[in-house]
Amino acid sequence: MIILFCVWSAVASQWNLLMGQAGIFSLAQMAIFTVGGYVTAILGTHLGIAPAWSLLPAGIICALFGLLIGLPCLRLKGAYVALLTLSAHYVVYLLVLADTSGFTGGSYGLYGFGDYGFRALLGPRKEIIGDYYIAIVLFFIMVAVAYFLSRSPLGLAFNALRDSEAYAEARGIGRYKHQLLVFTITSFFIGVAGSFYGTHLKLVDTTSFDFGTIMALLAIMVIGGQRHNWGPMLGCALVIVLNEALRGIPEWRAIVIAFVTIAVLLIWPLGIATFIDQMLSRLRRRRRAHLASASS
Repeated sequence: MIILFCVWSAVASQWNLLMGQAGIFSLAQMAIFTVGGYVTAILGTHLGIAPAWSLLPAGIICALFGLLIGLPCLRLKGAYVALLTLSAHYVVYLLVLADTSGFTGGSYGLYGFGDYGFRALLGPRKEIIGDYYIAIVLFFIMVAVAYFLSRSPLGLAFNALRDSEAYAEARGIGRYKHQLLVFTITSFFIGVAGSFYGTHLKLVDTTSFDFGTIMALLAIMVIGGQRHNWGPMLGCALVIVLNEALRGIPEWRAIVIAFVTIAVLLIWPLGIATFIDQMLSRLRRRRRAHLASASS
């Protein structure tokens, strides 16, 4: 459960940097995530390269893949970006599904392409402990990158383009260049997460292309709070808890999560994390006012 939390929180934090901070409504991130897994699986299956050595190459290839998607998509705006990136998502899905050469495994996927060596080091039962620590390290790296990037001058440029594109461009901030940069950076880290996830499951197939996975990650960001640094983590924790609580009635999972998402949008449009921040800010102001009145 913690491994799943780390993976999906890391992906959501990068996607939130792209969508919440930079204002790019892209739906191609799960395709990039799955490509990261396929790069590791293909290198392990056909070339015998261990997943530990293909983690960074998977990220680099996904960064290039994200750059290729972003070149035409980011020349558009708003809903057109969402439609074109969703089309790219399904093009990749159909290409993998239609493969009959065995290169990607087609609808069956690829499996048995190796692990990180923890099975030989710790034994089959404790192998997951090694994956657990890798997941935690990747989680902290990706969340830290998203946090510091959002607080950097580059992050301020992303926010300016999101809030007022005309004003940002008047101040010398190039929309296309900056948006393409954040698209490429987030694609790298999402690809690394996809590489780890495929290796952890020891299977890479087309299930990650499922539209329900995209909606679940969007729900994570909406519930937690877009434009907030720790909102995706809070949203991911809540969705995982709900998912686990409804394990006995799987047919109700999507319905309950959808109702929760709608309720959060109606009650706290900026997400639970933003609401908590506002409440803490009010409490601090009241405390300062109380201390000031007491000292006077």
